[in-house]
Formats: sequence, C-alpha cells, structure tokens
Amino acid sequence: MKKTKLIGLTIAMAFLAVTLIASPAMAEDGDYNLRMMATGDLHQYLVPYDYMNDEPFDAYGFSKTFTLIEEAREEFGENTLLFDTGDAIQGSMIGNYEALVEPLEMFETQAIIEAMNFAGYDAAAVGNHELQDFGLDFFDKALRGSEFPWLGANFYTMEGEYYTQPFEIFEKDIDGETVRIGVISFVPHETMSWGRTHLHGEVTIDDIIESAEHYIPMLESITDLVVVASHTGVGSTARDHADSYDAGYHLAQMDEVDAYLGGHSHSTFPSEDYADVENINVEEGTIFGKPASMPGRWGEALSIIDLKIAHENGEWDIVDFNVDLREIDEDTPEHPDIVEIASDVHDATVEYVRTPIGSTEVPVKAYFSEVKDSAVTQVVNEAQLWFAEEQLANTDYEDHPIVGVAAPFQTSTSVEGDITIGDVTDIYLYDNTVYILEMTGEGLVEFLEHSVLHFSEIDPDDPDPQVIDTLGPSFNYDVVEGIDYEIDITQPEGERITNVEYNGEPLDMDQEFAVITNDYRAGGGGDFPHTGDDAEVIFSSADANRDQIIHYIEEYGTINPEPSGNWRLKPVDTAGPVQFETHADAVEYIEEFDRVQGIEFVEETEDGALFELDLENLGWD
Repeated sequence: MKKTKLIGLTIAMAFLAVTLIASPAMAEDGDYNLRMMATGDLHQYLVPYDYMNDEPFDAYGFSKTFTLIEEAREEFGENTLLFDTGDAIQGSMIGNYEALVEPLEMFETQAIIEAMNFAGYDAAAVGNHELQDFGLDFFDKALRGSEFPWLGANFYTMEGEYYTQPFEIFEKDIDGETVRIGVISFVPHETMSWGRTHLHGEVTIDDIIESAEHYIPMLESITDLVVVASHTGVGSTARDHADSYDAGYHLAQMDEVDAYLGGHSHSTFPSEDYADVENINVEEGTIFGKPASMPGRWGEALSIIDLKIAHENGEWDIVDFNVDLREIDEDTPEHPDIVEIASDVHDATVEYVRTPIGSTEVPVKAYFSEVKDSAVTQVVNEAQLWFAEEQLANTDYEDHPIVGVAAPFQTSTSVEGDITIGDVTDIYLYDNTVYILEMTGEGLVEFLEHSVLHFSEIDPDDPDPQVIDTLGPSFNYDVVEGIDYEIDITQPEGERITNVEYNGEPLDMDQEFAVITNDYRAGGGGDFPHTGDDAEVIFSSADANRDQIIHYIEEYGTINPEPSGNWRLKPVDTAGPVQFETHADAVEYIEEFDRVQGIEFVEETEDGALFELDLENLGWD
C-alpha cells in the first residue's frame, strides 16, 4: 500500500479546511436544495466550429454550454456546484495549436482553462487525454493556471505521492445545518498504456475499482454525501469493470456513493442507448437507484442533478432527486465572454488549418475504407513507411521488412485537390504518436485476425440480403500495408485471414517485421495481440503520426495515394446479396467517380446509405 494512502483522513481534513462555501438554504421553488452540474470531454471545443471542415457547427462548443450553465445557476441561486469530468485540454485543433504549433510559454495556460476559470468550476477530473497526448508538462500548465482543484484518487508520482488531490470536500449550509459533500475522481488506468511515451517512469495510475474500494468508504466516513465526478463511462454489465469505459457502472453500485457524474465514453446519460442495461432506469436517470448523468462530448450538453436532502437524527439523507440533461442546439446563444476568451487562439487556429501543404491526384475518401483498400489508409501508411525507413536506417533493424498499420478513423473523411493542415486532421483524427514494434509473420496474422473481428460473419447459404455489420469503432479496424492478404467474412473468428503473402511468396511465419503504428495501439488500445505488455517496442517517439503525414506531403508536394489493393474481402459465392452501410455522401461519390467498382447503391437509410457489394469485382479498375 502506498504510504500516502495511510494518511487519507489527515489529508481529507486538510482539503476540507479550504473548501467552505456559504450558500442559501433552498431553491426558489423549494423543491430541491442542492444542484450539481457537470460538463465533460470538452476537448478544447471552446466555440462551435469544425476545424477539420473549416466551418461553423452549431451542435457543440463551450461558449454555448456556458449559456446553459448560467441559466441553470440563475434558476437555482448560488447553491450549486460545477464539475468537469475530464478530457478538457486536448482534442480540437486549438489543443494542437497550443501544444505543438505555437507552444504555450512557461507561465501561460490553455484557453479552455481560462474559460473554465471564468465559468467558476469547483473541481475537474483528470482524464486520460490530459496526460497521454502532450505529456505532463502540458498538463502541469493546466494545473498551475487553474483556479479550481484537479482530482485523481488513483494518480501518483513515482515516489507514491498524489499527483493531484484525490478528492475535494465542500461544505454548504442547508436549513441551518452544514452538509459535507465529498467529490472524488479516478483516472482511466489504461492511460499508462495509451500514453506510454510520456508517462512510463514518471507517474503511476492504479486500477479504478481497487482504488475506489479503498477511498470511497474512507470518504464516506468523513462526509455526508459522496459524489463520483470522474472520467469513467457506463457500459454493459457483460464487460469487465476494469475497462474504464464501464467503471462508472460499478462505482455507482457502491453503497457509499450517492450520485454519479461521468464521461470518457462521449455518451449522454440518461439516453435510450442504455435502456436495456440491467439496473439502469433511463426514465428516472438512475444506475442502481442512484442519480446519474453523463454530458456527452465537446460541450453538447450539461448534466444536472438536483437533490433534496434532509437532516434527521444527526445524518443527512437524500429524500428526492431529479436528473436533467440539457442539450445545446442551433438556437442556443454563445456566451460573449467565452467567445472573447477564445477569440485570439480560435483565429490563429483557423489560419493554421487553412495552411496549404500540397495536393492529391486522387480523391481521399473513406466511405468504403472498411470493406476495400482506400486512399485514406494508403496515404497514412505511405507516410508511415517513409518515416520508418528513415528512422530504422543504420540500426539493428534496418534489414527488417517494414509494414504499416492504419485505421480509417471516420467514414466521412473527404479530401480532394489541394490539401491543407485541416485536411490532414480529417484523414488522421487523433493526436497519436509514433511507435514501431517488432512482430513475426505469425504475429502479424494474429494481429489481423483480431482486427477483422470488426466484421459480423456472413452466412454464404442465406438467400436473403445480409448487411456486413461493423461491431466496433473504426479506429480499432487496422489494415496492414506491406503484405498481401484476404479477409473471408464467411468464416468464424480466428479463421478469416487467408492467402497471406510477402513479396509474392507465402508469408514466412517466423520472419521478423518492423510494424509502424501509434502509441494507442502499441500500448494495448483495442486489446490487439502483441501489443501492450506483450509489445516488442523497437522505436518510440513523441512525434505525432499526423505530423508524419504533413511532412510527407510537404516533401512530395503532390501525392498519388492510389490504393495498392494489397488486401481485399475474399471473393466468395453467396446465395444472397452482401450489403454495406456507410456515409450518405458515398452515393454522390460513386456516381461521380467511375473508378469505384463492385459497389451499387441500394437505398438511403436513417444513418446513411446502403450499398450492395460484388465481392468478385470490389475495387478500382
């Protein structure tokens, strides 16, 4: 047990001493006497602007969210608390601009922190993206600049000291009595893998549930209410609680927890997405009977939990509650003060994303990138291979064949003609950094078998139309450039990768390859074999994968990322049609670009458009 864990009561009382808050006893309507609000996964989206497409977008932006916050405060008076559930300082191109393009000076802080200070946050949870993308120095700037505490009860220095406060205790006066509200947060422990380059040897992050089982009973013993306001999501009970996307479900069922405010999954709660999950009531907004909410992403919504509490026999009890999720829309006005705070960095970021760096001879479209080789993954892999050859030259690995690994991050990607910085962020969505792993031919096949779990299995004897379902996020569907292979979607798990070749010969399962990928995948993201603790890392860097692509395009000026066709869905006879659903813009694409073969439009759908695939002829001519 870490030595700091033995002094929990002492440090808790120290926190308590600095968080006294005087407040009125009741809301004006008398129904509730404590309001808690939360944002989460703001990801530096200060204003409603889509930097990748270089256009306004009304469905997100903190300048709108703060309008909701002010309205909620005015309704309730001062008896409120405002939290953020993590991932505030990274995400939009503003984060990249402040971290990489025009890095903040020593005593400067992020624009989102300035906005959160103005908004009067009471506390913020440490999220994984606070740490994994730009490193601890960037997070330390946020710590120094914040006028509120950051919380992470399972986050330590290598010496076993708290990196931030584990929790905060607030005191409020209600009906002449003092109520103590303990607020605690946890960092996704997988962050140690996802941010390996920045974090290993610098900090440690313990398991969420194990830490909660230690801290939450202790916090409950010295407070009247325990609130989890943490960067943890809510998922299915069928999944392991150690997965940070689901840890909130397990935290909420702890007896000592009175309310839960979460994030990380970019989901909203309550919502119908959780209607079929056991012990969740989306009508009441509860998990195991506890009031709960998650505000989605990028400032799209504000979570509100109102509590009516009563003091009887020396104890406080929740006698009633209400959960409200307020979403912004096109009519929600921007708050002028937040717009002013964001104006300089927003203008500079827009100017940056408009910077031209080259052009492409072929359209870079991702509409069918999950079922056929595409220019989207081709340009990423060509840039990665170009980078890896340079890095491995004159090293012990210079004779290793190099293969590139890339995923189609989003099916909406569309770049033609001239290429700007903003276009590259459309092609490569995330702030990953470069890793190169050593992997055998056998390991590569196992890696690919895991990747193609992305697809549902097709029954070749079914005469009815069958849609190829994608069973997970596209960022966990990796394609490999440098070997040839086929994917047989009629086969069960572990038997789908066939006809694997290298240089026109059957793949040597013992041959060693250099596999260039990113920190998320190398660190174990997606649970791929031969990654995480099992990874053989031969090169790592803080250089961004996205920057590889930028430098590659700048080097060549005009690129021609025509798909090599090194992989395909295996042509198989099926009794009925095989179909695939993708982005609606794909309809116009196949009509205008006649080089796309083997794809025929079927019908529009609620989420996009449906196409029929001719597996014998799927590709470019």
